[in-house]
Amino acid sequence: MLVRHGESIWNATGRIQGQQCAGLSDTGSAQARATGAALAEGHPDARVVVSDLLRCQQTAQPLLDALGGEPVTDARLRERSFGAWEGLTRDEVAERDAERWRRWRERDDEVVAEIDGETDAVFVARIVPVLRELLADTPQDGVTVAVTHGGPIWHGTHALLGLPPATLGTVHNASVTELVSTDGGSPALERYNEIAHLPRELRVGRQPAVVA
Repeated sequence: MLVRHGESIWNATGRIQGQQCAGLSDTGSAQARATGAALAEGHPDARVVVSDLLRCQQTAQPLLDALGGEPVTDARLRERSFGAWEGLTRDEVAERDAERWRRWRERDDEVVAEIDGETDAVFVARIVPVLRELLADTPQDGVTVAVTHGGPIWHGTHALLGLPPATLGTVHNASVTELVSTDGGSPALERYNEIAHLPRELRVGRQPAVVA
């Protein structure tokens, strides 16, 4: 299972996070508690693997408290790097780096390399192997919960399933996406971006992947 972190302070203010360590907002903390309770009830023997960034560590904590286990931290589950844009709002990037921002909006991801970030190819090459490992290491009757970010979930799911770009929608904060291994060993999508476990007041508006 892939769980996106709860709403962070920077999500709430529209700042591009990438690999910066913004913590959860009050809403994000409440989302983490609701998600942890739901997962612990349904999967009391789950193994938990967590991105090393603060917002994921904080999201995983209620689940870990309920399970009584220790997390495995894996930095490969980090969000995509957005280099020099991290910490800025989209409006600030559009004002300070207008030409690159225009190219990014037109889906020219090579622009990210120019600001010391990760292109799609570099990012996917980091994410896909760890997701494959998690699937392979999970017993048929077991569950692994990976607490990560919108980018790894969105790009990783597309890549593992061989889907055309932008087939799937945006990944919401504290949502659950479930991938399973079929009898033939290939991944299959059981559910995507599920937020039914969240009270309605915690189903906050989605954030584009660039501010994940």
